[in-house]
Amino acid sequence: MNKEQLFQYLSDQDTPKLLDLLSMAYDYMETDQRRDVFGSLVRKLPPEPVDGEVLLAEIQEFARQSFAGHYYAPFNINSKNFSDIPQETEEWFEEIGDLLQSAMQLTAQGDHGQATVCFRELYVLVDKMEDGEEIVFADELGSWMIPGDEKLTLAAYLKSLAAVSSAEEFTAASIPFVRRDSWYSMTGEVYASATRVANDEQRAHLAAEVARLEIPVKRQR
Repeated sequence: MNKEQLFQYLSDQDTPKLLDLLSMAYDYMETDQRRDVFGSLVRKLPPEPVDGEVLLAEIQEFARQSFAGHYYAPFNINSKNFSDIPQETEEWFEEIGDLLQSAMQLTAQGDHGQATVCFRELYVLVDKMEDGEEIVFADELGSWMIPGDEKLTLAAYLKSLAAVSSAEEFTAASIPFVRRDSWYSMTGEVYASATRVANDEQRAHLAAEVARLEIPVKRQR
């Protein structure tokens, strides 16, 4: 295929035809290829409003497909292919990353009740994946494979959670993330993030539970 000749021809085509070709190329690409080619453009797109009910339905369908094995593509691991990641696994992490971004937009819109429900559903799915349920396949798996900044994602979840929860509910939902963060030397600063958004009662209740469970935490600066 002569690239120079092809692109000379493309330079004379109208926008709709070029967009059709781009769409076809996008559909043929694997997840990492899309990220390489289009990632910088996607990061520049302004956020669009999110309908919480529509997003929740999308999350529930994604969960249904996940538990049904739609993204599960096992293979025999050996010394040569142990680092390979199936395309289905890449797609799952990309999809859940997009859904978490949409939930963050609900927080930004002030739709805290809907955001909390959406985040909760997604993190149940993340927990199941990390617990070894046959959702995706690779030699090593974890939430670290989800695109985006988890610190910002959790901060959004905690903000919405604080806006709509009692002290007991806020603490019960926060503690698993605080404990997990302690396993990673508090790199996510989850406790500090939680105390920033909590009201006085939530903050006191969370602090008491952290002390009772003797969870090492990084305090708010």
